[in-house]
Amino acid sequence: MRSMSLIGLVAAREIGERGRSKPYLITSSLTALLVIALIVLPGLFEDETDTFRIGSVGEGNSAIIETAEVLGNSGDEEGAAPTLEMEEVGFSSRQEGESALSEGDVTVVLVDGVEMIIEREGGFFGGGGGPTALLQQAAGAIALEQVIAESGESAEAVIDIISSESLDVTPLVEAEGDTGEASVVAYFGLILLYMAIILYGTWILTGVTEEKSNRVVEVMISAIRPWQLLAGKIVGIGFLALVQFVGTIVIALVTIRLFASFDIPDIPPGSLFNLAVWFVLGFLLYAVLFGAAGSLVGRLEDAQSAAMPMTIFSVIGFFAGFAVLDDPDGIVARISTFFPFTAPFTVPIRVSLQAIPLWEYAVSVVITAATIYLAVRAAGRIYAGGILRSGSRTKIRDAWRSAEG
Repeated sequence: MRSMSLIGLVAAREIGERGRSKPYLITSSLTALLVIALIVLPGLFEDETDTFRIGSVGEGNSAIIETAEVLGNSGDEEGAAPTLEMEEVGFSSRQEGESALSEGDVTVVLVDGVEMIIEREGGFFGGGGGPTALLQQAAGAIALEQVIAESGESAEAVIDIISSESLDVTPLVEAEGDTGEASVVAYFGLILLYMAIILYGTWILTGVTEEKSNRVVEVMISAIRPWQLLAGKIVGIGFLALVQFVGTIVIALVTIRLFASFDIPDIPPGSLFNLAVWFVLGFLLYAVLFGAAGSLVGRLEDAQSAAMPMTIFSVIGFFAGFAVLDDPDGIVARISTFFPFTAPFTVPIRVSLQAIPLWEYAVSVVITAATIYLAVRAAGRIYAGGILRSGSRTKIRDAWRSAEG
């Protein structure tokens, strides 16, 4: 009980001092303002309607352009303003149209309803995307309408056929519920965990190094055991980090609700709980290691080099998460599930995609929790052996040997 109270005192000290510090308050304010700006400003300057100028030489182009515009707006809600407009620009000769195209006055040029001139092959407009694809589809729709005209089919029916999904999709394995929204949650959880580890793990690292370099720790270590000091600092700095992190997310969600042009999907409670569990496990594991690394260096300038192993592991876990999104049953997914430094990144994704057996999930939780326990014990010993060493960077072996057993 005394140990817990001492850890609580250290944590309260960290929260009180660092929570009132100017760097913390400034970074919290700037982060909130940046998030608000990133959400609000694009909506202020965004043009909701894309307008393309289509050059026209000869006859037979107007119908293609009009049909392409209908195709481009076929996914819009009924009664909503069109999101795509195509403006026909007539030219008296092919040469005049090509000149306007090279000068950027038009996007493409149609000739007699049978030819489309583009500026170059490849690129956004020349590689099968943008208005060129719509014009190709429109020309095909008109040609198809001419073929089936005798059966009484209309252009609207042709467009409906082309723009709809004609095949019913039948999966071999039926999903229990909607995995789409859960996948979105896992994707953003992957990014948020990586950001939290890199940003706030560095906070813990520099916080430990700072007190070691200014000799404050020498006074504190006389009244408290090293591992208790380390645990208190991790709890205190980690708490401040998570408060800022969660606060930023809440501000982002509120701003999206009030100002953004898109809606936030309903998030399944199970996905949120699973994400929260692995976020805590992952953050705690890396925070302990960052704290131990901070005790090995005597100057803030050397802190980043000490953080390199944790950074490498977090980058591996980050990219493993993207691999699991693509193949949740693959070899990368299975290996990373049982590796504690990558499991917090990949297991939530496999859960959201319903691609992990219960036994694999349970084993992964046990392995990660056991690794955190061992990391706490090892980090406490390394911290005890390295925290009072000044000067150059301390080797892990030397810190381990010099600590009390």
